Amino acid sequence: MSRTVGLLCVAAIIGIVMATAITCGVGLVSGTSTWCGLPLYLIVGGLPAMASAVVLGFPASLLFRRLGLRRWWQFVLGGTVFALPVWYELAEPFASARWLSAGFFDSLNYLGSGAFAGLVFWWLSIKVYGKNAL
Repeated sequence: MSRTVGLLCVAAIIGIVMATAITCGVGLVSGTSTWCGLPLYLIVGGLPAMASAVVLGFPASLLFRRLGLRRWWQFVLGGTVFALPVWYELAEPFASARWLSAGFFDSLNYLGSGAFAGLVFWWLSIKVYGKNAL
């Protein structure tokens, strides 16, 4: 149990790092004035990401184990689904000034963090610790 919680926390942090790095790269390549403040994202987003990974991810990992879900895309989909409420609340999609100015980058950050966290958790729990880790 403690290993699963630890893996969820590590996956949440790595998910944030990967998503914000890709968002930053996409923004810089596309010529926008994207601000790449990865340390700030980790400070502001790290604790809530770890908390939600434990609160939502731990029961999900038990459910995944019970249902026999062990494929990478299932974990990516699960992480993305769990990131949807955060994305909806923070990106204010479809009808706000925030969405018009940064909707694409917000979507990459929030949904990408969940997707990458799911992928990292799958990799750590299935590939590193073996099929019986979950």
